[in-house]
Amino acid sequence: MTNSWINFWIGHTPKHVIASEVCAHVLFDKYKFPVYRHAAYFKDENTTNPFSRTRFTTPLLDDDLSDSDWVFYCDDDFLFLNDPRVLLRELDDSKKVYVCKHDYTPKTETKLDGEIQNTYERKNWSSFMIFNKRKFDLKMSDIFEMSLMDLHQFRWCDDKEIGEIHKSWNWLVGEYEEDPTSLNALHYTLGGPWYEEQAYQSKYNDLWLEYKDQYFPEAPPIYEGTNSYRLP
Repeated sequence: MTNSWINFWIGHTPKHVIASEVCAHVLFDKYKFPVYRHAAYFKDENTTNPFSRTRFTTPLLDDDLSDSDWVFYCDDDFLFLNDPRVLLRELDDSKKVYVCKHDYTPKTETKLDGEIQNTYERKNWSSFMIFNKRKFDLKMSDIFEMSLMDLHQFRWCDDKEIGEIHKSWNWLVGEYEEDPTSLNALHYTLGGPWYEEQAYQSKYNDLWLEYKDQYFPEAPPIYEGTNSYRLP
């Protein structure tokens, strides 16, 4: 294989197609990333997120697509305001994974879908990850045998192997109260504008709606199995 481009994988929630569509279109159209969506789901207890577990297969799946050392992943409720490639300049190849190391307690006890809002150490660290494919040593069987908590709390690697990304790249809309001087990516973790009247009301909702109207001025798209966006 001679393809060395760096790919971006995102989660995909079937009942909120527009979220992953907007996330993917911004990454593809604005920043020229090849984008792939996790379309295979695995049902776990205590979560309604269809890609809670499959996100950790990203480095393994990407090996069949690119020879690059690194691969990006994010949840589908992200909106990137700047090119994530700038982060590549700071990566240390001794790390297995890079994340934004949030330290917070969710403000809500339930999610918009009515499910319990689980609170645990290192919550939302796994919502945006840059994997080092050369250091990642989990097998597919490991990923599906480990507990979700072990996966999301990064018990599959030493603390020293977890690099840190500034939280401006995973800004938890509604959870962080301070007004930042600059933002690189918005994470609508409390519910983005695609929830309509149930959405968390934020000043950043209009920005997401602008991109939605730019790419999808009519009705939201119907998902028909298009899992990837590739450069010509």
